[in-house]
Amino acid sequence: MKTYSIIRDGEYEKLSTLTVNGTMLDLGGNLNSDYHDLIKGKHAVTTVNITEEYGCDMVFDIQDPFPIESEKFDAVLSMNVLEHVYGFDNVVLETSRVLKKGGTFIFAVPFMHHIHGSPDDYFRYTRSAIEKMLKEHDFRDIEIQEIGLGLFSLFYQSSAGMFPTFLKIVFKNIAVGLDSLLGKLSKRYRNVAKRIPLGYFVTAKKS
Repeated sequence: MKTYSIIRDGEYEKLSTLTVNGTMLDLGGNLNSDYHDLIKGKHAVTTVNITEEYGCDMVFDIQDPFPIESEKFDAVLSMNVLEHVYGFDNVVLETSRVLKKGGTFIFAVPFMHHIHGSPDDYFRYTRSAIEKMLKEHDFRDIEIQEIGLGLFSLFYQSSAGMFPTFLKIVFKNIAVGLDSLLGKLSKRYRNVAKRIPLGYFVTAKKS
C-alpha cells in the first residue's frame, strides 16, 4: 500500500510486520481506516474519535478518562495522533489502564514533519521522551524504530506540497533511493540521518 508520503509508507511497512489477536482499540481512527488490514492476526477493532462525523465506534476526547473498563483490550493503536493531543500524558496513562497485562501499545508519531492540523498540532517527541513516558506508565519491551532517514527524504517530505501529483511518486522514489545509497556508502551520512528521522514507530508491552 504505497502513498505519496515517505513517513506513511514506513509506518504501513512496520504495521504489516505485526500480528495482533483479540481486541484492539484504535485511538484517532475511523471505520474506514485502511491500515487495520495491514496487521496480521484475528482481531476485532474498536475505533475512537473526537467527533462522530469521522465515522467511528466510540466518541470521546482521549485527553479525558476513557469510558472503558480496565484491562479490556489486547492492543491499543494510535497512528499519528499524539502530536495533536495537548494532554498526551493522559493518553498513555489510560492506554495502560485499558490494556490487558502483556497487551501491546502500538503507535507512530512524526518528528521532522511540517505543522499540520486535525485540529491542532502541539508536539514532536524524541526517542528519549517516548521511552521515558512509556516506562513511567508501566510499559516494558519498548521498541522504537526510526522512519524516513536522510536529508533527501526530509526535503521531499517538507516540500511535497509543491510537486504536481503526477510527479510526487517520482520525486519520492528519487529521495528514498539517494538516502539509501548514501547511507550504504557513508557512515557519517548514516549518523547524520539517524538524528533527523521523519518519525518514530513504537511498540511496547504493558507490564
